Amino acid sequence: MTLGREDFFRTLAGDIADWGERFLRVRAGCGEEAAGQVLGGIAEWLGTDLVDGMPVIALERWNILDALAEELLQGCRASAAGEAGAEERVRRIIARARELS
Repeated sequence: MTLGREDFFRTLAGDIADWGERFLRVRAGCGEEAAGQVLGGIAEWLGTDLVDGMPVIALERWNILDALAEELLQGCRASAAGEAGAEERVRRIIARARELS
């Protein structure tokens, strides 16, 4: 079975939501240090899996994912730093990613 462009798009959108949920879950259950490790995973994912999707997905669709993933990274960083409203921002990013997946 061959995956189409939309399948890759939906998979990567789901990955964004999964990373956000993982960050919130780890932060709540394991603390800031463990959440920092998840941030490292998000950054690595941005540089590997997301970038690998670029040639497969139409550029305008990939740009949507890239921007959303960057928002997630920044939102998680803000949440880890204890910024007011950052956790809710991460939850909104997760919801948008789920809508796309």
